[in-house]
Amino acid sequence: MIRHRWRTHLKNAATEQDVVDLVQGYLREWRVDEIRSLPGPAWPGKIADRGDIMFWMFRVGEVHAKFRGDAAALARLQELLLFFTHAAVRVTQIVFHGEGRQPSANDDARSNGLECAPARGFRRGS
Repeated sequence: MIRHRWRTHLKNAATEQDVVDLVQGYLREWRVDEIRSLPGPAWPGKIADRGDIMFWMFRVGEVHAKFRGDAAALARLQELLLFFTHAAVRVTQIVFHGEGRQPSANDDARSNGLECAPARGFRRGS
């Protein structure tokens, strides 16, 4: 069962395809009544690759930001958003750090080309 243990499954995913398969499996576990309670634009279509995962993470986030519905539907929408956010992070880690390698919190951000540019013109208290 993926839906209730998805954090563990995503953490253990070693390839982009592993993440795609987990996303597909997770979505299959939703009941029809749960899906119907969500706003239509929030339910993902076909998930085939990292780009689809990223697209749906942003789409569900947009729907969530505008959502005005009951608490049960909001909770489901938040679950979906949290899942897609974690899936997007994991698949990005895999792509940028190489298939099969799990980055640690101690990895140096400069080693993967993601170093932030130094702040310019920033003054405290402004």
